[in-house]
Amino acid sequence: MEQHKQLSIEVDKNLINKVFENVEMRYILLYLYIVRNDMLKNLSDESWLNSFKRLMNLDEILKSDLELYSNKELTEILIDLRIIKNLRSLKELEKKEDDFLIKILEPIRIEENKIIVPENTLFPIISKKFTFLTKRNFHYAISRLKGIMCENSDVIHPFLFEFGKENYLLADDLYEILDDLGNPYQTIKVETTVSEFYTRFKELLEKVSSFIELYDPLLNKKSHIRIIKKAIDNNKVILEYMQENVKKLPAKFDLEEVTDKENEIFKKWHLILINLLKKRNRLNEIDEELSKIKNYYSGKRKKYTYLEFITKISYNEDNILNQIKDKLIELREELVNIKKEVSKFEKNEIKLLNLDYERYRIINE
Repeated sequence: MEQHKQLSIEVDKNLINKVFENVEMRYILLYLYIVRNDMLKNLSDESWLNSFKRLMNLDEILKSDLELYSNKELTEILIDLRIIKNLRSLKELEKKEDDFLIKILEPIRIEENKIIVPENTLFPIISKKFTFLTKRNFHYAISRLKGIMCENSDVIHPFLFEFGKENYLLADDLYEILDDLGNPYQTIKVETTVSEFYTRFKELLEKVSSFIELYDPLLNKKSHIRIIKKAIDNNKVILEYMQENVKKLPAKFDLEEVTDKENEIFKKWHLILINLLKKRNRLNEIDEELSKIKNYYSGKRKKYTYLEFITKISYNEDNILNQIKDKLIELREELVNIKKEVSKFEKNEIKLLNLDYERYRIINE
């Protein structure tokens, strides 16, 4: 094969896939692309570019300046990328007075027809969306991306360049490759939507688990969770099924020892416990459904490389985009209902209820 110098999808597809499997390198490259392509239109739209330059050259930016120099699409991108630090949405902006001060990250510069992104801007853009990113991992990924050995020749491919100190720009050949794949910005939006949804889901699951722990930490053991799931799946009485299948289950969970099952303390204690166990079981099922979505592009069971995922999302191949959106809408409605029910409970209430139940058992022994 004739030695090539530029990065090429035909020759370097395997190498590019490997780079994009590393999440730190992936997001650094994707957000450099988004800044160049979506926020600055690859410097091809003079009117758009002039608006951006005028805005960034202001000593301070007010809401009225945004309305004068920017446009709705550019403003929305600046907010979405968190380059505007003190706004979350266009709706929030609309409610502000004209003299509202807009706070921005260190400005992105355009020099010698190149888009220069400072580290003090690039890192917050990514870490606000993907909180796992640390400065240490960011720097390590940057150092690797400056030059990666070609798998098919002795050429070293730079995926990005450092301009001065801690200022970065995307390699042109990689830009062209990503641009040909479809719409990476749309793909990132889908992924961040899934990530943010999963974060809220985990918070709810952890809250339910913390309530269950107040009854007994044993109920949160993985082996016991599996037994509870079997009981629910087979429409069994949960505590009776556990009594039959769990060794050394605390006596307070033995329903046979409860002589008065119409006692109000027992009924309330038992009702809330079963409610929480069923909610936790359903949340675990939702966890599996969310994992299936994430498996489109990540994890050991991933269905597509990230490059393939970009194309799939961009062109809605196999109806993948609609499937993800529909599933998230369906799950969101269910999570809203679960959260509404769980919000009726308070930790102190459950603690006191368990103390009352223990006292009731002692008295009745």
